[in-house]
Amino acid sequence: MRQVKHFAIERPSAQLALKVNVCDFGAIADRGACNGEPFRKAIEFCRQCGASHLVIPQGTYYFHNDPQTGAYLDLDGFEDFTIEGNGSELLFGRPKSYLRIRNGRRIHITDLILDWNWDVAPLSSVGVVTALDSRGAWFEMSFPSYENIPEQWPIRIVGPFDPLRYTPGSQGGIEFRPYRKELPPTKENGETDARMETMVRELSNVILGMEKVGSSTMRFYAMDPAWTAKRLKTGQVYHLRHYEYDTVALMLEDSRHTTINDVTLYSCPGSGIVGNGNLSHLHVLNSKITVRPGTDRAISTTADCFHIRNSQGFIIIENCDFGYAGDDCINIHDNTSMGVQRINDNSLIAFRVSKDSVLFETGDTVELRHPDLSPMGFQSELMAVCYDESLRNCELTFKDRLPEGLVEDTILFNTRFATRHFIIRNNRFANNRARGLLIHGSDGIVEHNVFDNIQGAAIQIETGCEVRWSEGTGVRNVTIRNNQFRNCDLNAWQMAVLYMGVYLPGGRTAYPIFENIRIEGNTFVNCPRMAMFLSSCRNVQVVGNAIVNANQIPLDSPTYGSSQQEKPVYGEQYSGTIYLLHASGVEISGNKCLSTIAGQECGIAWDPATTRNITIRDNVGFN
Repeated sequence: MRQVKHFAIERPSAQLALKVNVCDFGAIADRGACNGEPFRKAIEFCRQCGASHLVIPQGTYYFHNDPQTGAYLDLDGFEDFTIEGNGSELLFGRPKSYLRIRNGRRIHITDLILDWNWDVAPLSSVGVVTALDSRGAWFEMSFPSYENIPEQWPIRIVGPFDPLRYTPGSQGGIEFRPYRKELPPTKENGETDARMETMVRELSNVILGMEKVGSSTMRFYAMDPAWTAKRLKTGQVYHLRHYEYDTVALMLEDSRHTTINDVTLYSCPGSGIVGNGNLSHLHVLNSKITVRPGTDRAISTTADCFHIRNSQGFIIIENCDFGYAGDDCINIHDNTSMGVQRINDNSLIAFRVSKDSVLFETGDTVELRHPDLSPMGFQSELMAVCYDESLRNCELTFKDRLPEGLVEDTILFNTRFATRHFIIRNNRFANNRARGLLIHGSDGIVEHNVFDNIQGAAIQIETGCEVRWSEGTGVRNVTIRNNQFRNCDLNAWQMAVLYMGVYLPGGRTAYPIFENIRIEGNTFVNCPRMAMFLSSCRNVQVVGNAIVNANQIPLDSPTYGSSQQEKPVYGEQYSGTIYLLHASGVEISGNKCLSTIAGQECGIAWDPATTRNITIRDNVGFN
């Protein structure tokens, strides 16, 4: 394996130390004051005079009204600039970006606390099922946090919640969307491809309506009484999100050498830190995304804590504490697309794309891949790009003649983006709804982290295409070492605490889209199913890991995805604590497996029809 390239993040130059105080522009640390305009004026003054620092004196500053631009604090085109928070808190009351950095160079954000104003609207609520109609026509939930709930609530998604730990996820829990979620069209005629719909293993359209029947009790009328009577039970606890992808706390666009140091984000009606475009060299350290102490909140960000897509990579996340998110703690990837229709020798229509997600532009080099992700041997420069956002498609004209016989499920990679070169170390990821790390990038190190109480996989290495998103161009040259995994994959989302696999309408791929991965010196404790599932891979080493109390529930039990209580994906059958499928050149050595629970067995297994060159040696405690 190659060594991960050494890189550093540059801090702002100290050549000119001109500091600007926001209070000189009317900012007031008072609940009744709206500080949007004073902060905007202070930032604009910094831009005009070339200031090096924006200083926020310690205090709590409220932002009640919508910002004039797309963000409350908008840093556009700044270089060598620092925001000194001095431990100040900024509370926002409208779902707009808290802070945005665009076209920046060497920006440093430090010593700052950001939060949503929950007095305006709660981001989520925890409900207990207290009554259930015998025929399943309705069920009631009480909400212990409230003396008086509203008459109606926006509810985006409902998930299982542990009543004792007061954290997301519980074994055997159910997740669903109350109302029908309309999937975007994937065909030129506006229809949705039925095969792509099957990839969306998410239950929706459960609730017909709601009615407040007590000061803190809501009655929900069921769309499918039989399902409700079978699945819901009194005493179950659920987490209801009122927001999901409504905004972003810290938006980073086309910027380089950005440092986020000692920043705490307590909540946001959307994602925490999001970056894309010509973004590179990002350092997040000593920061937290978690629930505010002294409250009974159950959520921090209603989507991902950290989400980087279509970037130039070089990312360091260290000494951070991320958790309580509505989606993944960390998701790093480049977007792709599946679905084409050839127009002529040099042009095609690409389906399931939008300008925001895939960012095809004239001059980009695009690679075509077969539906199983294997290379087609074709790359060419784009000479023209024309989006039709209403149909989510795009006409692409290439410099070179297209290959003959392009099939509909051809996959497109935009090679302009390279979200790779990352270091994730000495962090804590805990009490999270989805995954700890969702890794679609290459050339990375994940080391000395703690993963605890994660509803899905602690680490999910993945690439694939479905109707809602297509993420990842493969993962190569990644080391995962000296991490602790405890109480993860609570709802058996992906069969294993550490999962490596694809999602494609055609099923698993034999092409090794994951290559040169080393998993070394990690500890796995309390795995509901497998510790590791490794597929579509080549040259993988699993060395010196310890596994305690795995395989606690049957591998064929219908709990996949915590949603529809389905059988495992693709109708597969699994066995063992470490399982290999479509794999070659894998070494599993020096690992130890033990159980303190009667009846639990450990094993190393593989599919003989799709694996080769597997080396198993010097392992202890496996059958």
